[in-house]
Amino acid sequence: MNFDGFSSITFPRDEEVVYLLCFRRPDSSEEIPFYVGESGRGTRRLSDYITAQFASPTDFKVGVVVRTLQDAGAEVTVKYKLSADRKVEEAKLINVAAAVHTLLNHEPSFNYRTDNKEEQLARFQSLAMKLLSGTNSKRSSAGDA
Repeated sequence: MNFDGFSSITFPRDEEVVYLLCFRRPDSSEEIPFYVGESGRGTRRLSDYITAQFASPTDFKVGVVVRTLQDAGAEVTVKYKLSADRKVEEAKLINVAAAVHTLLNHEPSFNYRTDNKEEQLARFQSLAMKLLSGTNSKRSSAGDA
């Protein structure tokens, strides 16, 4: 059978996971992490980012950045693993990744009741383009750590 056009994921054995969202620039093979998360809902958590509801600031922030990166030609991937202590593992992954990469985890949130949706959309689209261009990379200031 021809599976051209299909992507593969390893079927999870459990719903307790930690994960990294990464992107790959169109001209590079390097995967760059930009968000670390954890979930008791397994890969179902990703659908929240696809819908990117403004009333859920994290979903909106991550979803807008993912969509903007994809629209600009970047490939966005998910790396996940099962975790018996997902919150502790998430904190460790954030510390390790944030030493070298700019993470959305550290980007201030917003209040969906009082903040303007279009302003927040523009903010996160701009952030995505900075990630893509590398202009806010910690590597350039850390000597390519």
